[in-house]
Amino acid sequence: MGWKLGHVGAAGVVIRVAMVVLLGAGPSLAEGDDDGWSGDVSLSFATQTGTTDTISGTLDAEGERTWENDVASLRFSGSYGTSREKGSDKDDTIQDSQALFGKWKRTVTGRFFMASRTELSRDGTQDRDLRFSLSTGPGYRVWYGEDAGEEHFDVSVGVGYRHEIYDGNAGVPDQSKSEDDYVDLVAGFEYKNLLFDDRIDFTHTGSAAMPANYLDAYILRTELILGVPLTEAWSFRAGFLAEYVKDVPDEINSLTTRTTVGLSYKF
Repeated sequence: MGWKLGHVGAAGVVIRVAMVVLLGAGPSLAEGDDDGWSGDVSLSFATQTGTTDTISGTLDAEGERTWENDVASLRFSGSYGTSREKGSDKDDTIQDSQALFGKWKRTVTGRFFMASRTELSRDGTQDRDLRFSLSTGPGYRVWYGEDAGEEHFDVSVGVGYRHEIYDGNAGVPDQSKSEDDYVDLVAGFEYKNLLFDDRIDFTHTGSAAMPANYLDAYILRTELILGVPLTEAWSFRAGFLAEYVKDVPDEINSLTTRTTVGLSYKF
């Protein structure tokens, strides 16, 4: 795993980046019209019986608030699942992750904007006790349609800080965990569109984080979401998530994937 910045240095990075984000967002959030919060909650559930009995579920909730020049959003995503072989009385955990994401975007001029993102997450099946990340940087809206909020293609770059704790010793209490700090160079995109005469809401996002202080600890992430409206509030939702983490403990898979199918409710 990567080399540490040190507790004092890491805290300093967090404080400096947080101050930049807050000072940049503060004045603009007080200006312009406030459209209030909107969002959606989706739930997927799957079960299987046979030689192996499995049960799993995923909860995804997102809220967004829009001002004249700013958009802020919060998202929670959690999944849990177990599996039991026939004749066994022991359940194996196959999914156990929780994540909170925050995003703020401020239009600077024309198609240019500034964006900041943060993540606080854990994944029990990956032995990751904690990931905290914070990044900020400029972006550009390459394309947009009639409804720019639902039809656009954005790209962005920036710098950030990431702190991770892995339990790389399978929970052995007398051995230390793996704890690392990184200075990331980040890049990302967001493509949203309404397909087939607005019958399908399509979203594709992707991001890459490359540590300047330890190149082998990079993270690649992509997610696709399809929404098919059933009523004004309810829709059918399908999603696919893939995340590749290059530097993990030896017994942990570098690639995590999750496919979900369920219902979503807009509010």
